[in-house]
Amino acid sequence: MSQLELDPLTATPVPSNSLTPKLQTLLTERIDRLLLRIIRANFSTKFASQAHTLAIFRDVVAAHGTEVNGTLLQDFRSHVALMDYHSYKPFIAKFHEKPCKESEVENLFAPGLPFSLLWSSTTSGNAPKMFARYHHIAKEAQIRRSVYDRIDVEGPEARVIYCGYKELKEVERESGEVVKRIPLGISSGTMLRMTSGWDVDDDESRMSILMPGQAVPWAASLITHHQSFLMIHALFCLACRDLDRLIMTFAPVFMDLLRHVDEEWEMMVTCIKNGTIPDLEGIGHARSFLQVHLHANPGRAAELREIGPPFSCAGWAARVWPKMRMLLAVGSGPYAFVLPKVRSVLGPTIAILGRGYGATESVVATCYEGHLDIFVLHTEDVVEFLDAAAEEIHENILQQWQLEAGKQYQVVLTTRDGLWRYPLGDIIEIVGFDTNDGSPVFNSSIRLWHALMSDSDLVSAVQAISSGDIIQVHEFTVVLDDRELPATAGYFVEGSLGSKSHLARQKLFEALVATNLEHQFALDNSWSRLPTIRIVKAGTFMEYRLRKGKKLNVGAGQIKVPAILSESGSKEWLEERVIQEL
Repeated sequence: MSQLELDPLTATPVPSNSLTPKLQTLLTERIDRLLLRIIRANFSTKFASQAHTLAIFRDVVAAHGTEVNGTLLQDFRSHVALMDYHSYKPFIAKFHEKPCKESEVENLFAPGLPFSLLWSSTTSGNAPKMFARYHHIAKEAQIRRSVYDRIDVEGPEARVIYCGYKELKEVERESGEVVKRIPLGISSGTMLRMTSGWDVDDDESRMSILMPGQAVPWAASLITHHQSFLMIHALFCLACRDLDRLIMTFAPVFMDLLRHVDEEWEMMVTCIKNGTIPDLEGIGHARSFLQVHLHANPGRAAELREIGPPFSCAGWAARVWPKMRMLLAVGSGPYAFVLPKVRSVLGPTIAILGRGYGATESVVATCYEGHLDIFVLHTEDVVEFLDAAAEEIHENILQQWQLEAGKQYQVVLTTRDGLWRYPLGDIIEIVGFDTNDGSPVFNSSIRLWHALMSDSDLVSAVQAISSGDIIQVHEFTVVLDDRELPATAGYFVEGSLGSKSHLARQKLFEALVATNLEHQFALDNSWSRLPTIRIVKAGTFMEYRLRKGKKLNVGAGQIKVPAILSESGSKEWLEERVIQEL
């Protein structure tokens, strides 16, 4: 294994600008091996056998066979077109049928039955997309550690990850016997379940268990009400003085948790003193199982009361958890703005580590050498690319060894969960190549919003309310508005108010629901609230461009106001120019 080049200032490895012949060979061989494995495993599935988008591929394979590696790879790369969700949807819809017959869904996209069905956080379309996720045995040697690896974790940890589900799909034989119950849930919880081997049929037996090495009982992970979910996790974390690390989905979730603690500080300290679970909404099914593991601890309560609530002092977390070493959470893209607040609470001794980069369809990459916003491809799925400026056709697809540092590309996936070529919608910029195995290293674009919104969703929603009688919108940008909980999309708008401006927030929310029905579910379950709208004074966005252009030493005409604004300094600057809030 080659030695990584080190940055002379930080002593951290830096990627190479190009691939050496040896690295290109290693990379090519690995990608070819992964693709052959996917093709051969999934070629006989119902999707591969019936999808009209694979008809040409099936014909050429029928003529050439599947035995010769080079021919099979060439047939796939030359004859499998890019697909959209419409090719997938009729097949995944079979899980909605009642009864859901085993004969219809077995070997549908991959061999056997899925481990879980996932709702995507969807960046387009009128409803969340659903995907099947199968439990695969890794064939490639692990070269990078999983975020759940506990090799060097010395004390308890808390995984603040929701493992519940919306519903269970019961798969039946012709006799009516249920052969498998498949949960419909979210990606982060499913990945934790698969990593840990937690089948839904065994959930009841785990309800009263405190898993080895965990600070929070399993039952807490099945609380659907978001505020209660965070507060119960916070309560057990506060009770655990020896907490070693916290694992979150996103960095803003950590701040949400702390704000709940700050608001309910006296109640939480009292609960720890007396060993009682508070009366919170949506925890009835879990309350008795949680109570078993919370014991009266007056000493710990006194210690916490002396320290004070989260925002009473800098470095609060290091005082509350003197053995805590790290927070694991996604802190890139739209989530980066909260990192200064996170660092203030953690103090200088607790590390912030990223969870990686992925989507519902695939876990694509891990964080590169401790960076929060630089990633290296690490997956047993196949990742291909389209030049961001090229026409979106399969003839323009590039392989990983054809990429150039400094250029932007769209991600295209072929996963172990289906024989397809699916453009993910993400635009990434190549930083270079890992000098150990040649894997591309990249920066991510902003793909998702905290409330599951893309740039196009936000634009279409504000267009829906832009009218003379509501708001004549001139310009806008959106931030994560966490002034109250739960957090929501906060619009800064420059424009003229109409006679019906009081309807703007509800109309805006309805427009967002029209892009993604998941927003209504989030509101109904207290995961979100109506978006906020703050009107800024005339000329604000022109001044923004001038300010930004001066800072970057470029003309203001080259500066765009982003649909999603994640930089905290600019957010605070806009807040100073608010003249009215609707």
